[in-house]
Amino acid sequence: MNPHTLKARAYIAHWQVTQDGQALVMTRADWMIRVEFNGSAPTRALIRKPGSPEWRHLDRRAITTHVRGHGEQMSMFRIGDPVKVGPRYGTVADMYVETPTAQTSRACPVKLVVAYADGETFTPYATSAQPCRDAELQPVILFD
Repeated sequence: MNPHTLKARAYIAHWQVTQDGQALVMTRADWMIRVEFNGSAPTRALIRKPGSPEWRHLDRRAITTHVRGHGEQMSMFRIGDPVKVGPRYGTVADMYVETPTAQTSRACPVKLVVAYADGETFTPYATSAQPCRDAELQPVILFD
């Protein structure tokens, strides 16, 4: 995908787009995607997710999927947030935008990676998790 097409798609999906030399930097809901180009060909893509200070490699085939990510779902959680999924409490360890299928809408859904205290992980959709306060994660001990 050339930088002009990517820039147009990002604007349509309500990303803020800036140019940094030969790179496009897209920002939305604390997500940042940096795509470096050599002419019209992307050479490297990096992503920084909300709550994470580090940049990670983003497969070039996943750039469009992330640009099409569901805006409201992308802004629901940050890495490190305490959440409740069903009856269990955990912490958001990671999140990603799911690759679209014929059954997903044009805006790609966001999935979380939730880590539980027992070491188990689960990958619910962002819409299946509820934010919770840190106090809800602490066991309550009642004394007479």
